[in-house]
Amino acid sequence: MSCWPTLEKRWRRSTGVSGILTGATSVHSEAAFLEDRFGRELSFAEAEAEARRFAGFLVSRGMRRGERVAIHVQNRVEVATALFGTSLAGGIFTVLNPKLRPKGLSAILSQAEPSVIVVDSVTRTNLEGLELDGITIVSIEEKSGPDAISWNEALTSVDGCGFSGDWEGCDLDPACLVFTSGSTGTPRGVTLSHDNLSFVVGAIQERLGYRPDDIVGGFLPLAFDYGLYQIFLAAQAGAKLYIGDPDQVGPRLPRLLREAAVTVLPGVPSVYAALIALGRRGPLDLPTLRAITNTGERLPLAYIEELKRLFPGLLVYAMYGLTECKRVSILLPSEFEAHPDTVGRALSGTEAYAVDAEGCRLPPGAFGELVVRGRHVALGYWRAQAETERRFRKRAPESAVELFTGDSGSVDGEGFIRFSARSDDWMKHRGHRLSPLEIETEACQITGVVEASLIQRESDDTLHLFITTSDASLEAGAILRALGEVLEPAKVPDRVVLLPEMPKSLNGKIDRKTLVEHLAP
Repeated sequence: MSCWPTLEKRWRRSTGVSGILTGATSVHSEAAFLEDRFGRELSFAEAEAEARRFAGFLVSRGMRRGERVAIHVQNRVEVATALFGTSLAGGIFTVLNPKLRPKGLSAILSQAEPSVIVVDSVTRTNLEGLELDGITIVSIEEKSGPDAISWNEALTSVDGCGFSGDWEGCDLDPACLVFTSGSTGTPRGVTLSHDNLSFVVGAIQERLGYRPDDIVGGFLPLAFDYGLYQIFLAAQAGAKLYIGDPDQVGPRLPRLLREAAVTVLPGVPSVYAALIALGRRGPLDLPTLRAITNTGERLPLAYIEELKRLFPGLLVYAMYGLTECKRVSILLPSEFEAHPDTVGRALSGTEAYAVDAEGCRLPPGAFGELVVRGRHVALGYWRAQAETERRFRKRAPESAVELFTGDSGSVDGEGFIRFSARSDDWMKHRGHRLSPLEIETEACQITGVVEASLIQRESDDTLHLFITTSDASLEAGAILRALGEVLEPAKVPDRVVLLPEMPKSLNGKIDRKTLVEHLAP
């Protein structure tokens, strides 16, 4: 009789997304892993136990490999344990923003077709009126109603410790759907495999160096891939993740960072703009941040200088990435002085280069469309073959899939990437092609300017620069004059609009669609 099955079982290791947690637990079992504003705090061992119980519940109700679980709750500990539990059970998880409204939620659910939806008291109302036949609803609260099961009931409905085995899937299996707005405005699900996630988490950690004594401040929506990955990065490093509320980014943020003893703060420019604005208004009792990381939009150099003034010794990591591959490049703090106008070099095991309009590789330093290849390039868009084929391409049948980002930039001879603009950001203005990023960056160099966003009104081809300031005496005319001294005439906005605060999207980025509404004639 062959002994191969016994040997294969003996040598099997925990892999996939769930392996990030089980591997961390084997080393940091009793260390604190998760804490949220609702008062829940779990060690690594406790988080794994809860994930296994949720996996056991899913298996007991007949979960099949590849079924989807939608996690539609506020930022809280259960997001992490639910997604790890789904992974253990062989399912595909998708974390949905709690601020989605029924129409947007319905569009996503009709694509993902989940068999289970996890909700809480805030998001439960979003399900009203939706077609949910055959879907199991799990509510975080005890009083979940006649059509749902409570979280605690789900966790206690299985015998023993829940799912006790290792994940049995293949690393190439889909693990996660991250929904973003497509080019048509219709939500599209970026499909990420277990290997995509596991590889890129390791490659990012190699650059960022999260430590076991770090406390990571999670004030971004966990439905935003940048917020979501903080769960995996903290787990891999044995660090603690404090899960905050994105709505707390404002006057309360310094106090919350201090009380949670946050040492690493991941954010988008609007998060840092809020801190800078508060710092300009008066002395702050700040936490001891050792590092910040930025993505979403480029962090202006003026922001970096002010943040370093507020937090002496601060390490600033500028990054570039897309949901379709999570992260492309990271600029190390030690590289910043020599390469301040770049977003760093591609991650280990990754290649990035620029191509011309025909898709031919350009020489170092030449600007074109950025292309990325590596193990973190996603599988494609969920049930969207045409759009997948447009963005994810093979140069030859035997070659790997490459991501054509649509973004503009260049890669120099040392591998440093200069990012110009997102694919949808370029503007044609009075015969000139320009990037809003250049103008916004110059505006943020002006003393007193906190945030800037350039919008074009197509009806009369005029440029409108929306500005928030920390100086009430700063006038629109002074901003225009300052920009006229550093920009070419064609790039100087026609109008500056001062706002008390910028409208923000669900992910905390500046909501340009809302700004366009201000331009209605």
